[in-house]
Amino acid sequence: MITYPPVPRQVRLVLATRNAHKAAEIARLLEGTGVECAALDAFPGVPEVVEDRGTLAGNAEKKAVETARACGTWALADDTGLEVDALGGGPGVLTARYGGWERLLREMSGVPAGRRAARFRTVLALSDPSGAVETVEGRLDGAVASAARGGGGFGYDPVFVLPDGRTLAELSAGEKNELSHRGRALRAILPRLKALAAALAVCAAVFAAAPARAGRTEPGQETVWDQIMASQAQRGLRLGHEYLESKQYGKALDEIKRAVAQDPKEPLGHLLLGVAQYWNGLVDDSIASYRTALSLDPDNAEGHLLLGISYAWKDDAPSAEAEFRRAAELNPARADAQMNWGSIRESRGDYPGALELFRKSVDLEKKNPLYRFQLGSLYRKLGRDADAVAEFKEAVRLAPDYEDALLELGCAQERMKADKEAIATLKKAVDLKPGDAVARLRLARLLLSAGQSKKARAVLAGAFHLTPEEGGPGLQLSVSFAGGKKPAPAGGSAGPDKPAAAPEPEPTDQLSLFERNLRRIPLDQAAVMHVDAVFLPRPKLVKNGPAEGSSLRKALEQAAAGGADTAPKAVRREYTLTAAGAAARDAQIKKVMDDLRSVMRDAPADADARLGMNLTFTHPTDAGHADADPAHPPKVSYEPRQVGNDMGLWVMGTGWMALVAEILPEPGETPPHAGDADWWTALGLGYATVGESQRAMEAFQNATRLDAGLASAWLGRAVAAVLEGDENGAASDLRRVLALDPKNKAAADGLKWLLRPSR
Repeated sequence: MITYPPVPRQVRLVLATRNAHKAAEIARLLEGTGVECAALDAFPGVPEVVEDRGTLAGNAEKKAVETARACGTWALADDTGLEVDALGGGPGVLTARYGGWERLLREMSGVPAGRRAARFRTVLALSDPSGAVETVEGRLDGAVASAARGGGGFGYDPVFVLPDGRTLAELSAGEKNELSHRGRALRAILPRLKALAAALAVCAAVFAAAPARAGRTEPGQETVWDQIMASQAQRGLRLGHEYLESKQYGKALDEIKRAVAQDPKEPLGHLLLGVAQYWNGLVDDSIASYRTALSLDPDNAEGHLLLGISYAWKDDAPSAEAEFRRAAELNPARADAQMNWGSIRESRGDYPGALELFRKSVDLEKKNPLYRFQLGSLYRKLGRDADAVAEFKEAVRLAPDYEDALLELGCAQERMKADKEAIATLKKAVDLKPGDAVARLRLARLLLSAGQSKKARAVLAGAFHLTPEEGGPGLQLSVSFAGGKKPAPAGGSAGPDKPAAAPEPEPTDQLSLFERNLRRIPLDQAAVMHVDAVFLPRPKLVKNGPAEGSSLRKALEQAAAGGADTAPKAVRREYTLTAAGAAARDAQIKKVMDDLRSVMRDAPADADARLGMNLTFTHPTDAGHADADPAHPPKVSYEPRQVGNDMGLWVMGTGWMALVAEILPEPGETPPHAGDADWWTALGLGYATVGESQRAMEAFQNATRLDAGLASAWLGRAVAAVLEGDENGAASDLRRVLALDPKNKAAADGLKWLLRPSR
């Protein structure tokens, strides 16, 4: 008989502060979440935490961990800093001890209005009682006022001016919660708190029925994470789950394997083992584990859902659809099962079926921004831009920092000729994710159309990066390749003083660039590589032109009528390379390349292949090592969309490719503005993001002929050269950029990476 300890129905969350104003503000934002808050005043014996770290994140993490351990419950801590440009970013981490807004006004006396820019940054840290911690950040931009205004708020609120001219102290409590840095950080961590509250509520119900359940799981809305929290008897599973939460996948796999060996008849153990295997890249093993779990508990909706995800990863759409359908049948109220089932139908070109399931998902979870986004994306594919705009707006309202939704919304607004709204929306997208070259491309074109060429150049300049954003070693490289032999663009796109190019040669090995970069990884360095392959049928489904909506809808209807062979297909792979000797590393690379070449061999006939590689280094230890910091890996790049994964999609979204394709001219069409270097740079960026390397190079060359001093065009030439495998040419182009702009970091970092020898 399993005995279960009592668990409260609400999360007992300690706010690691004795500041009553701050505690009240946080508590208001958490109302209705099922999270029961208590400030430190409720724990008089807990000592003060010394905030001696040099960063906001460091202080927040320390306060959260020490408070959680001292109180024996979850703890939420924050550290907030005011960063003023005129003070060199100060007071920053010293804000609380700086002396208040009176001193700030004295220090800023005489500073003109144009130099008073400032921002608040809040880092929130959430720790469990064991000290496992996660962080999020919220930011609010503004300026320092010349005098204090307003009677609300606290701290520096009376002298922090928002873009609309009001100070934070002039806002109501509701307005401040909506706009503030702390509110943004709380909204970012709110899904985690809600999930925790739901999990513990499920546990309370489970514990009440413990004798009858005896460790069995039941189908229902609870997730595998809820179930593992209910399985208190198995310490190994709990510990394995904690390792999964902290992304220590190797340790999680070892721990869960031992737990399953101790109790092989527990279906939950096999489910969790499958999850660990999945995240270690052992997808076939995960399928076997899920099947074992389902043999023990055939009606477990969670098991069918997880099995469907693994089948989808392997591009086995029929099996994935069968599992998602079964999960939805077992529990029709599971919105995630409906959405995943709809995603498979969409990938097969069954747009009416997908639309029905997506709508059902939204009806079940009206406040889920991901489901709104998915529905909006399908409306976009169907040419229903007004409906798409409505869904994307709702997704952004629910999750203001959802950059993918902002990108789609801005493009839909542009298609509806609402250019001013589109510019404002796309600016927000670029501000949120400066590394999104697609958002930069669409915004730059709108600015050029509006005659704002200077702003457009600034936007384009940030789109070309080959190496470290953060200064760390390594590479994130996302490139694409046009599969098969293609004719060259007709003379109309050749540009000024440039004859039409010869036909594109068929690449001997599209993956050679991937292999060269794998061989640059130092032997003492571990890495995780993600590869996404998308096979796009010809002809293109998205066509630029005045009748875009109707022609797009017609093309999609034809695709749907044609069945699976005419729908885009996607394959995802994840590989782990460990620190190793030369021979062992060669074997690792060979295994990776053999698998990727098999993916290419299995590509549908007469399709274009788009491949993206994201390689993240963990140095000098393996990814699962205790000393690694999985939450903050060093990053380097050429990545057209350095945006992360906002909403945890289990299949990487490829819809952004259509947002590029719809603005590219068809082969043989003369591009507009053929005498303008900035337009050629934008066109080259469009081709580069979808892997049309020769057309990208041609466009960038046209730009540099028209304006030899245009640094962004030379950066683009370097990117196109990398895509073509011409590393010497890329290095030469980057040297040209540095001659024009010696402080250009993108060029300096790119040159550093290109000059690193491969083994």
